[in-house]
Amino acid sequence: MSEAQRDYKDQAEPLRKQMSRVESRTERKEGELPSRKDVHRHRKKKKRGIQMTFPLVRLLLMTFILIVLLLIFSPYWLNL
Repeated sequence: MSEAQRDYKDQAEPLRKQMSRVESRTERKEGELPSRKDVHRHRKKKKRGIQMTFPLVRLLLMTFILIVLLLIFSPYWLNL
């Protein structure tokens, strides 16, 4: 029975070593990260407002506005 106990202890030892390696890795990773305060202090402000980067969308919007203006002012131009 003493042999079985020794085998049990030997079986648990590699698991203990593995856990200590994992714990040391997590401690190192946590130490390398900047603090939450530093991360949020240097956050860039996003620009607000209307920004259209797609030329097709811009073209369609301008065409829509032009058609609406033509419909509004067409009675005036037709009576001249």
